[in-house]
Amino acid sequence: MVPQKNNDKKHDFEKDPIETIIDGEWVKANGTTLGSDNGIGVAAALAVLAAGNLSHGPIEALFTIDEETGMTGVFGLKKGLLKGDILLNLDSEDENEICVGCAGGIDVSASKNYAEEKTPKGFVAYKIVASQD
Repeated sequence: MVPQKNNDKKHDFEKDPIETIIDGEWVKANGTTLGSDNGIGVAAALAVLAAGNLSHGPIEALFTIDEETGMTGVFGLKKGLLKGDILLNLDSEDENEICVGCAGGIDVSASKNYAEEKTPKGFVAYKIVASQD
């Protein structure tokens, strides 16, 4: 995060908590940046969690800290806390793009065998392309 505050705001980012304000459907900060370096990913996850008109299985959203300098947010998680077996890391700045990875992660090449199944009627298919660009 690049911490910023309004000129008239007295705020010490080393000691003071971010003062959040709920403004209708928006979460805002009182005179400072909100404190997220990944606002697009956070907004996308919250939108899916809040949507009542999407068909999907169980979803868990995890928001951590410190991925650039030590991964302390992830390393502090208790084993078994999450139940899912698929991770989408929404740490990207580009619209319509999902970046699977993060600054503190490692590069992995992976493959998996699978059995194709007939798509149930009414389902919509999406094509996901992975690249190293």
